[in-house]
Amino acid sequence: MTEVRVMTGNDKPPSFDDFDARLAKMNKGPDARKGSGSGAKNSGWGQGLQAGIEILTGVGVGALIGYGLDSWFGTRPWLSIVLFVLGGAAGLLNAYRHLQQTANTKDEP
Repeated sequence: MTEVRVMTGNDKPPSFDDFDARLAKMNKGPDARKGSGSGAKNSGWGQGLQAGIEILTGVGVGALIGYGLDSWFGTRPWLSIVLFVLGGAAGLLNAYRHLQQTANTKDEP
């Protein structure tokens, strides 16, 4: 069980060394993760979801910036269209880079 300390006027808080020791003890347990990532992030679903989010974010940000600039400059719909396409291209490029990086790290022993 965990110990609960109630501080009174003369008590000092525990030192960072105590915290570091307890944290190291917890990380050495049987449930400690090995490697930098596990679970859904390295699964096919996680990779597909990440790539989809990259694309949607690029398209959405491009469209919003284009709409805002169109409203400001009065050039509707030209900047919205151009930045929508550029945002989609940027999202596809980010998704491609992410999937390439993932493929390269899976190939390493």
